[in-house]
Amino acid sequence: MITQNAENGMPVVECRDLSKIYRKFLAKRARAVSALQQVSLSVNQGQIVGLIGPNGAGKSTLLNLIAGLIFPSKGQVTVCGCPARSLDAHRSLGYMPEHPVFLGGYSARATLRYHCAMLKMSRSTADQELGRSVEQLQMQAFIDRPCADFSQGMKQRLALAVALLGQPKLLLLDEPSNGLDPVGIIHLRDLLTGLRDAGCAIVVSSHRLGELEKLTSDYVYLQHGRVVTLSEATTAGPETRLHIALESGGGKIAETLLSAHELFEVTETGLNIAIQDTHEIPDIVTLLTSGGARITGVWLQKQDVEDAFLRLYEGDS
Repeated sequence: MITQNAENGMPVVECRDLSKIYRKFLAKRARAVSALQQVSLSVNQGQIVGLIGPNGAGKSTLLNLIAGLIFPSKGQVTVCGCPARSLDAHRSLGYMPEHPVFLGGYSARATLRYHCAMLKMSRSTADQELGRSVEQLQMQAFIDRPCADFSQGMKQRLALAVALLGQPKLLLLDEPSNGLDPVGIIHLRDLLTGLRDAGCAIVVSSHRLGELEKLTSDYVYLQHGRVVTLSEATTAGPETRLHIALESGGGKIAETLLSAHELFEVTETGLNIAIQDTHEIPDIVTLLTSGGARITGVWLQKQDVEDAFLRLYEGDS
């Protein structure tokens, strides 16, 4: 199920009618590219929101606007009640870009100390933050190695460590699982759910929809710079499919008995049927068995975020 603006906690991020237009000058002619168009959304304290959409939909632009890295063409963004580009807003958030870049001659420890200094932390506070980061993100093996030697996964961990400095109230993550191995992805998931439970608001842009689904049921779908009406994801197809395995010959019986239902697939030994409510299942099973069909298995397949994404994407193609 895809939802938006869940009612939990206090608003941390609010975007109102947010638009971003880039102007490119080619052969003395200006060409406007609309990256975002009238986007309005909010993210609450203790909420993880998945930002999904095809390439070029405006996901990174939206994160950059919330982080205060670029100016909006129209609209407003506030972080913890402060304008996005204000110092108070910057102190309240941590940002992890999709392609983090670090000075190759510096170690991870030196990089973290530099960012602690940028946040005006005392030496003792910086030491505490560095120790917490190393433990949280399991960076012991490479904390003193130069960044030039880092794998993509090491860079991702360091970028996340930088974003977490100062224990921000808002965390913006752009493709955070890039380059992480399966163990690293599980560890990242556990870390983010722990931060959420502690009250942090998190916005995650990712193409790994299966991983997002393990983190949240709240999504914002962007397409061509606009927030698509999320009800389209659930009305474009059934919420749940019921799979019933049958002994040979049961398919013909089922096709006759269930003619009033939406049957997606019927074979001699099974069928897929659309249902709107799980309370329908006992009646369907009873109808089939009383009609002579012998059932060997019953299971549900609920619509997941990948199904919804494909319906939205294909509907726009």
